Amino acid sequence: MPSLADVTGWVATGLVATAASVPLGHRLLSGRRAALESRPILSHVVIGIAASAGAFVHTLSIIPELGTSAAIDAGMKALAPGALAFLLLVAHVGVGLQLRNPKLKQRPKTRRTHLVIATLIAIVVGAHVGVIVRAG
Repeated sequence: MPSLADVTGWVATGLVATAASVPLGHRLLSGRRAALESRPILSHVVIGIAASAGAFVHTLSIIPELGTSAAIDAGMKALAPGALAFLLLVAHVGVGLQLRNPKLKQRPKTRRTHLVIATLIAIVVGAHVGVIVRAG
């Protein structure tokens, strides 16, 4: 039976993937970025904030399981990328909220930063999950 940490981790991962798919899907379907005040961007923001909340709940849900054999086996190899992913997610939300400002002067640079952080989150979460799956 999956643990609470397993469930919350997959829920948070699903929310992150869903949030990422909204602007990417819009761009693929329409051939251009969604407007700042458009429904896809508002959906991206709402789902992204839910993903951040899910990551926070996941972070808290692991605390009771830190003494389990799987957590001990994975150790810092899993904890370090998980903590880094959480910090990157907080930074990603901060940059994303800056993008909500219609008068943002450095929008292209900020958008690239937002994309780079999102890519790093995906890589680090993959490492976090990989270590946990290997530990058993």
